Amino acid sequence: MLRKRRQVSDFADISKTRLAAAGFAWLALIAQAHGAETYKAAIEGAPNGLKARLAQISDLMKGAREYPTAAALRRAARRDAQAFGEALRAAGYYAGAADFRLIPGDNGAKPEVIFSVDTGPAFRIIEYEVLYEDEVEGRPLTFADAGVETKGAADGASLRARQEEFQSALWRSGYPAAEIVARRAIANFETGEASAVFVFRSGPKAKFGAPRIEGAEKTDPVFLARMKTWEEGEEFDRSKLNSYSNALRKTGLFASIDVAPGAIDENGIAPVIVRLEERKQRTIGAGVSYSTAEGPGGRLFFEHRNLFGHGENSRLEIAGSEVEQSFTATIARPLPRLGARAFASGAFENETTDAFNARSLKLSGGLTRNWLNDNLETRGALALETSKIRDNGTEERTYFVSTPLSVIWNSENDLLNPTKGFRASWTVTPYTGSDSFTQTELAARGRVHFGGDERVTLAARAALGATFANTLENLPRNKRFYAGGGGSVRGFSFQEAGPLDADNDPIGGLSRIDGALEARFKTIKNLQFAAFVDAGSVSSDNLPDFNDAFFIGYGGGVRYFTPIGPLRVDVAFPLDKRETDSDFQLYIALGQPF
Repeated sequence: MLRKRRQVSDFADISKTRLAAAGFAWLALIAQAHGAETYKAAIEGAPNGLKARLAQISDLMKGAREYPTAAALRRAARRDAQAFGEALRAAGYYAGAADFRLIPGDNGAKPEVIFSVDTGPAFRIIEYEVLYEDEVEGRPLTFADAGVETKGAADGASLRARQEEFQSALWRSGYPAAEIVARRAIANFETGEASAVFVFRSGPKAKFGAPRIEGAEKTDPVFLARMKTWEEGEEFDRSKLNSYSNALRKTGLFASIDVAPGAIDENGIAPVIVRLEERKQRTIGAGVSYSTAEGPGGRLFFEHRNLFGHGENSRLEIAGSEVEQSFTATIARPLPRLGARAFASGAFENETTDAFNARSLKLSGGLTRNWLNDNLETRGALALETSKIRDNGTEERTYFVSTPLSVIWNSENDLLNPTKGFRASWTVTPYTGSDSFTQTELAARGRVHFGGDERVTLAARAALGATFANTLENLPRNKRFYAGGGGSVRGFSFQEAGPLDADNDPIGGLSRIDGALEARFKTIKNLQFAAFVDAGSVSSDNLPDFNDAFFIGYGGGVRYFTPIGPLRVDVAFPLDKRETDSDFQLYIALGQPF
């Protein structure tokens, strides 16, 4: 006869109870040798959601083996029924029970095992008791003291979650060594209510000590110590260790990071033990592309991380196509005390287009900082630039000082093939020098998915540009806005989706509008087809004019997914083809267009 109140065993993983089944593996061999009978199995009495969970832990329901005799089938059913009972208690049905009946397979019929499940009431926790194995003053004695909400759910997963939340509260309250010891429930079978008992070991209360760095062979430990997210002597809070670990991870310098509290000394001070494994410092990479608008293109870069031991990142890059060639050198250094990064760059660019020829030297430096889980970036810089521009036999030398300011939101999950998140940016650049004017650009892109396994993707992008305090005649040609090409309006040659002069060369504009809509369809595992429409307009007005004629390109393509990103091939056509426009444009590159 059952007692009215009894202790319910701890909510261990059910899989542990199944280890004994390994001893019956020989039955499968006998079945193969003797042509074992097949059987049927069913579960009665369990709600649908619970029935599916029970079926997952049942050997008979999964049909994992064959059983040569009724005795073997009965033994397997008994094991499954025992596992069902444990699963019911883990789900909060403390009075639940499971049994089975075996219907013999007479006259050639298949034997059948019917499991009968009686869940009983779903119990509810009405009392949460906290016990400690050690004796330390000042600890929270109840869930309310620790600020942990109790919801009354009696299933093992809910109780485990409440226990882990209480442990986290101890960690935040200055007990870095707090650990879980046990938990149990005491059930009242007359009322369907239970009391939960949680046992912890808190260890002594502690304050933060200094970080102790291990494994930093090429990184200055002083630099790593400056990145700490706590003040020495303040009450220990393990959540700050997570913040510190994330800060170290963002540097990109380490292959593995382990941050944990050390032993607490007699003064109540706990050092922070930081174990690191450094990444290789150097990376060499390359990329290639081709389009009928810009010709063959390529890129080669060399990156050196942690150049001077303070997290510096330096990069040299050479890029080129038929219309643009450039050499760029950049270096960035973290500023832990400011939570920012300082950067400097120098670039030489040679542009040979139908609109103009220009050679430019640019130097810039500034600060950048990330916010809101690194999704938001603010950037400010001071830049010096000089260009030598040739156009229709004339030559112009320009000098500019600018202060580009930008705000970027980027929650995309991948550089070459983003499937989640979106990107939006706003840049304002005041120029002074050979002339004074201000340019601003606003851009956004994103995507949505439809169907199972995100089989259909609808992606879109849009961009606006404007120029203030200048006229088109006075604006240098390499500072004008253009449209056309693989990164703008596909189907038109580079910079040619806009007005042309008497020689059919692009004029450019003070403002622009361009955008694209693309539908992508998955077929087989590594293949995706796409159809797209691009549109753009360039205007001589300071602000974009939506009444101007738009240049529209359309087409389709295929993306083949490789380990390093999708290989993209697109073919695009101009909708209203001019005499100067090509019949089509071909684009081959690595990565989605947006």
